[in-house]
Amino acid sequence: MSQAQGSLGSVGLVGLGVMGRGVAENLLKKGFAVVGRDVNPEALTWLQSIGGQAATDAASITSVCDVVVSFVVNDKQTEDVLFGQDGLAASMRPGSVFIACSTMSPKYVRELAVRLANMQIHLIDSPVTGGQIGARNGTLTVMVAGDPDVFERVKPVMSAFGGKLFFLSKEQGQGSQMKVINQLLCGVHIAAAAEALAMAKRSGLPLDTTLEILKSGAASSWMLGDRGTRMITDSFDNVTSAVDIFVKDMGLVLDSARESSFAASMAHAAFLQFIEASGHGLGKLDDAAVIRNYID
Repeated sequence: MSQAQGSLGSVGLVGLGVMGRGVAENLLKKGFAVVGRDVNPEALTWLQSIGGQAATDAASITSVCDVVVSFVVNDKQTEDVLFGQDGLAASMRPGSVFIACSTMSPKYVRELAVRLANMQIHLIDSPVTGGQIGARNGTLTVMVAGDPDVFERVKPVMSAFGGKLFFLSKEQGQGSQMKVINQLLCGVHIAAAAEALAMAKRSGLPLDTTLEILKSGAASSWMLGDRGTRMITDSFDNVTSAVDIFVKDMGLVLDSARESSFAASMAHAAFLQFIEASGHGLGKLDDAAVIRNYID
């Protein structure tokens, strides 16, 4: 890491959305200088307001940062960040590290690792879970795959936003595979919670009491506890994760399952619920809005 700025050096951060902002704050708190890039000018103004630096071009990052953390949405945005107009890869110095925290196809990540290696750039495959709250609190769970020595080198950076770092494999793509499995359960749990609460409503049961009963026993899940109140109060405008995010993520689950000839039947059923909700115009609402498939 460059020691040009900050007591621990400078870190590039691409993607200053709800997750990236929490990560930026924690990197700064831990003593890193942060050089950020985002397509939204307001996000760059915000970064400067908390003590970070706004990158005007790729060289603004790559000239001072040997480590770049990416919190963009998906593989398409990752491709643009690295290889699009004024992409980072062309000017990253040999031995630099690109830490990919986005939820992406394991196949794409494996191929990306080879492409970057040919340019003498290391890829750390490290998707995260824990959401906006985890990013803000620096408690994200990070699923890591890549060269173990490179991981040890960048662990101080990752520990700034990750409360738990799990090293899975030296094979890039395995971190993304773990995230796919994580999202399989998350999507199924949300869809199942929606179905159960909608059935309770159809049966005339008091929904607040129903939710408390379900949360108190063996039927409980983290997603039920987190999404349940929004479902029974029809409160979907304060978005922490949108319906369309799970259309994307469950699509990745099914793509991965198809690649390995694995019959992910429950994942497929959940995917249909999210894509139906999106088709009804609910894609930008909080993912708890999937309950409207049953109620409206």
